[in-house]
Amino acid sequence: MAVPGTRYRPGTGSGAAACGEAATVQTERALHDMQAAQRILTEILVDFAILREAYQRAQLLSESAVGSTAWKLIGGAEELGRFQRTFLLLDALVRHRVVGATLPGDPLRHVAVFGGNNVGKSSVINILAKEQVAGVSPEGGHTRHAQAFVPAGTELFADNPFAFKSFSATTSELPQEDRFDQYRVSQLQSEALPRDIVLWDTPDCDAVGSARYVGAVVEAVAACDLLVYVTTVEKYAVEHLVEWLLQLHDAGIPIVECLNKTPKRDRELVIRKQVSDVFPTMSERLGLVSPTPVIVALRNLTDGEESDLWGPDHLEADLLRDEVTAAVRKADRGVAGRVALDYVLRRIDEALAPVRMEVEARRRWRAMVESAVADFMASYARDYLTSATVIEPFSRLNLQILKLLDPDIRFLNEALALLRWPSKIILTAGRRVISLALSGGASAAEAKLPLELKAYSDAHTELLNTLGAKIDAERGAERHHPFWDMLAEEWPTQLIRLSEEFGAEIVRHMRSTDAAIQVAASDIYDKLKERPNTLKVLRGVRVATNVGGALVGFVLPHHGMVYELIEEAIVAPAVVTATESATGAAVQDYVTRRRDKIVNKLTEDARDIARTLYREPLLAIGAATMARAGSLGVDQDILDRLPSHLRRLDAELSARRT
Repeated sequence: MAVPGTRYRPGTGSGAAACGEAATVQTERALHDMQAAQRILTEILVDFAILREAYQRAQLLSESAVGSTAWKLIGGAEELGRFQRTFLLLDALVRHRVVGATLPGDPLRHVAVFGGNNVGKSSVINILAKEQVAGVSPEGGHTRHAQAFVPAGTELFADNPFAFKSFSATTSELPQEDRFDQYRVSQLQSEALPRDIVLWDTPDCDAVGSARYVGAVVEAVAACDLLVYVTTVEKYAVEHLVEWLLQLHDAGIPIVECLNKTPKRDRELVIRKQVSDVFPTMSERLGLVSPTPVIVALRNLTDGEESDLWGPDHLEADLLRDEVTAAVRKADRGVAGRVALDYVLRRIDEALAPVRMEVEARRRWRAMVESAVADFMASYARDYLTSATVIEPFSRLNLQILKLLDPDIRFLNEALALLRWPSKIILTAGRRVISLALSGGASAAEAKLPLELKAYSDAHTELLNTLGAKIDAERGAERHHPFWDMLAEEWPTQLIRLSEEFGAEIVRHMRSTDAAIQVAASDIYDKLKERPNTLKVLRGVRVATNVGGALVGFVLPHHGMVYELIEEAIVAPAVVTATESATGAAVQDYVTRRRDKIVNKLTEDARDIARTLYREPLLAIGAATMARAGSLGVDQDILDRLPSHLRRLDAELSARRT
C-alpha cells in the first residue's frame, strides 16, 4: 500500500531491498497505530462532550445557589468549585494536550500567565511583550476573558479543531458581563519575544463570581507549553491558589513563577516559605510531588513608577523574559500529552462522580422497589396462602360447597357473612401511616376485615411504609442526590394515590376471586354427585365458629374437628365407603386440580397486582422525579466506556514509544 511521507529509493542488493521493505512495514504499522489511537481519542472526545452538556444542563459548571441541585449533588460551594475545576481541566487537557500529542505539531509556543485576583497578571503580560498590550486596572476581576496576543501573520490552533471548544474567538472588544464564552485575539507587534510565542492573559480564579469565567482560565492553561504563575506577598499562601497550581504541575504543565508586588525585604522570606513549607504541605495533603519552579521576583513598583515596567532600571523584566523563553523551548508536546493522559486517568473517577451518584440513585430506587414488591408477595403468601393460622382460601370453597348442599347448616351463614366483600374500601394515607376501613363508616378496628383483604392491606402498608423509611434514610446522608429530597416531598401524595388505586384493585380482585370460587364449588358439587355417601356425610357437617363469629373449622360426624373439609372428606377421604372406591380416584384428582387452579389464580393475581399496582408505577414515579431533580440523562455505559477508552489510548501511546 502507498504510505504518505515515504518514497522508494533504489538499493544495490537484496539486503538493501529487505531493509527497504522492513522500513515500509514499520512505517505502515506506525500509521496503523496512529489511526487506532485517533479512533479511540475521538470516542473519548465524544464522551467528554456528552458529559459537558449534561453537567451544563444541571448547572454543575456554573455558580449555583445554596441548596441547589449542584450543591446537594457535589457538597457545597468549595466542593462544587473543586469539581468544576477538575472536570473542565480534564476535558481541556484531552482536547489540547492529548490531541496535540497525536497531531503533526503546532508551530506556535503558548505561554499562559496565571494567578489570583489583582496579582498583576496583565502587567506581567506587558512586561513579557515589552509593550502595553493588556489592559490593567486596580480593580479586582478586571480581566474576565482569556486574551491571546499572537505574532502577526500566524493562526491560532490551525491543526486542532478541539482547542477552546465551546468558545468563539473575536478581535473586537469583549463584553464585561453576561457572556464568557469568547476569547480575544490581538496581534503582537513587539519583537521582545521570539516570533513563535503566543502570550495568554487569563482571568483570575479566586475573585467573587470567578466561577462564571473559570472555563477560560482552564482552556488557556491547558493549551500552554509554559505557565507563568504570578503571585504576591499577600497571595502566595492562599490555599485555593496553591492547590490549583499543584494540580496543574501534576498535569505536566511546566511552571515559571513570577513574584510580583512584593517588597525587596520580603522576597527571600516568601520564596523560602514557599519552597520549604507552602508547597510541601499542600503536596503532602494532596499526595502530589512538590513543584520547584524557577522564581523571578519583579521590582516592587511604587505609585508613579508604573510606566517603567520594562525600562533600563527594571532588569528583572529581562530576566523573566529570558527564563520564559528558555523554558518554553524545552517543552516536549509528546511527553506533555502522555503526562496529561496519565493525569486524566488518575482523576477521571472524580469527573464521573455526579453520573455515578445518579446511576446509583436509580439503581437503589429500582432495587428498593423490586425488594418491596418481593416482600409484598411474600407477606401476602405468608398471611393468606400458606399460614397455618389462616384457613383461607379453601375455607371459602368449603363454605360455598356446603351452601349448595344445605344452606341451613348451623353457623354457615354467620361464617359466610364474615367473608363479605366490601363495595368500597376507604384508605387514608399520612406520611408513613395507612388506615384501612370498609364503607359504611366503620373504622378498621371495628370492622371485621375479610382475611384476604387484611392480608393484602397489611402487605400494602408494609410496602409503602418500608419505602418511605428507606427514602428518609437516603436523604439523611450528608451527600445525596437531590432525587431523594424530591421523592420525599412527593411521597405523601403518592401514598394517597397508590392507596386509592390499591382499594379499587383489591375490590375488583376479590370479587373476581369470589366468582371463581363459586364456579369451582358448583363444579365440585356436581362431581361429588358421583359419591352420594360423601355428600351425605358433608350434609351433616357443623360449621365451628368462635365467640366473635369467626370461622374456626368444621365438625364431621364421627370424625371430630377438621380445618380443611375438602382435604379430609374428599381428597384424603376417611369417609369413603367401599361402594364409592371405584369413583374415588377420579373425583379426588378433579378436586385437587380445581384447588390448585384456585391457588394458582390467587398467586398470579397477586403477582399482577404487585407488578401493575406497585412495580411499574413506582419505577415511573422514580423516573419522573429524577427528571424534575435535574437528571443528567447519562447512563452506566459512560462510566464503563470512558475510563476503558482512556486506558486503551494510554496503551496505544505507550506502545508507540517502545
